[in-house]
Amino acid sequence: MPESPTTRGSHQEPVPAAAPAESIRWLRDPGLARKLHEAVGLLLHSMADMLDDAYPFSASLEGGGLFACEHKGLDFAWAPLVEAETARLVAEVTTSTSPGLFAPELPALITAIDAQPEHVQQALIRQAAARHLTRSAVPKPSQITARVHDTSATRLYAIPLTAARGPSR
Repeated sequence: MPESPTTRGSHQEPVPAAAPAESIRWLRDPGLARKLHEAVGLLLHSMADMLDDAYPFSASLEGGGLFACEHKGLDFAWAPLVEAETARLVAEVTTSTSPGLFAPELPALITAIDAQPEHVQQALIRQAAARHLTRSAVPKPSQITARVHDTSATRLYAIPLTAARGPSR
């Protein structure tokens, strides 16, 4: 019997969520975004346990995306994104800023985290997991517009325009 999009082989098995190469729908698909969010949370929790077995931060991160994707029913192609977001979250609690996924300083920061004692690495991972669980409120469109106007209108110094300058020519 030929395989269909909803089956593999002779038994029924759900098809994993779309692979990144197929689309970037995770940006707009709440279900897929939720699964990826859960995969990152699972990876953070499993990494804290792996450190007990004397794995440094980077070694516990490596391949963890595959583990998380498998347990959340995601295509394995999402694994690098899950690992990258996990590394970014831990880097964020380490530096109190949010480095980009591909920031040039991220590799050096990961090396610095690896050099920390096990209990410090575990604390950083647990802080990242706690922050990951905190949900941000989604602003209304009018709030986004207001924020843009508020930030663009605040200047350190603005030259006052007065009628004393005379007419423009």
